[in-house]
Amino acid sequence: MEKKLVNKITIVGCGPGSKKHITGLAMQRIKNADSLIGSRRLLELFGDIEADKYMVNRNYKLLIMRIISLSKRKKVVVLVSGDPGFFSYSKLIIDKVGVENCEIIPGISSVQLAFASIGKTWSDACFVSLHGRKSEFPTLIKMVKERKKVAVLTDKATNLKLVYKGLMSEGIRDRMVYVCEDLSLKTERIRCFKLTSIQRVQVRGLNVIIILDEES
Repeated sequence: MEKKLVNKITIVGCGPGSKKHITGLAMQRIKNADSLIGSRRLLELFGDIEADKYMVNRNYKLLIMRIISLSKRKKVVVLVSGDPGFFSYSKLIIDKVGVENCEIIPGISSVQLAFASIGKTWSDACFVSLHGRKSEFPTLIKMVKERKKVAVLTDKATNLKLVYKGLMSEGIRDRMVYVCEDLSLKTERIRCFKLTSIQRVQVRGLNVIIILDEES
């Protein structure tokens, strides 16, 4: 655990994509920041904010060192997509500097919005992220076998076609699949299919897939 920092590091959840889903408190912290750290997409959302901007890369150790260094003299806001507590790198920051040196501002996750969009509750759902985590695929298969509602975050490598092949190879057929693309954006598209019919369905970019049994 690090010693107490001069300025707390603020980790802000930026929601599923559109600025309209960012909370008022999150916007307040972003507007008051001296430095913003985040992905290219998130930094572009705040091009009008007069703060120094630093783009993240895969070298998280170097990223955290930079965040700590900046916090000694500036108000640092780290931007994460969705909610900081849901499959984000905020845990790496908190584990390094200690929760007492962080302020965490929740955001709306893409999974929350996906369930709201299809009119289903998510308190009884389970979640798997295949986004950069192809090794989690066996976990997905196990969850679909055991649970009635499963939400899956995908990427270009672990996409809908891979999910289809994996489930069908395990004899899983009686499921409904919601494909939620570009949530909250103008290009948002939400479609529902029977699992057996999604082999040729085309999807774009990152999306949330919700897998339900026929009775959910």
